[in-house]
Amino acid sequence: MLKSKNIEIIEMIPPALNTDLGGKGLHDGQPPVSDFINAVFQQMKEGEVELTFGFSEIMAKATPDVINSTFNKMNP
Repeated sequence: MLKSKNIEIIEMIPPALNTDLGGKGLHDGQPPVSDFINAVFQQMKEGEVELTFGFSEIMAKATPDVINSTFNKMNP
């Protein structure tokens, strides 16, 4: 819709990352922020408009059944 107005929209879908958000050590099992940043910038260089990484990449490519199953596991 916005292409004709020379406006480009890039969607970034970040997963959980290893930060201290919510408390130190809470997200130690998640990928480092630097890996996410490197992957996102590479995707931008490649001209991608939907930027994903890790779990968000899996979910972006998932079928509706997989998405529903994952949602139900996360929200019992």
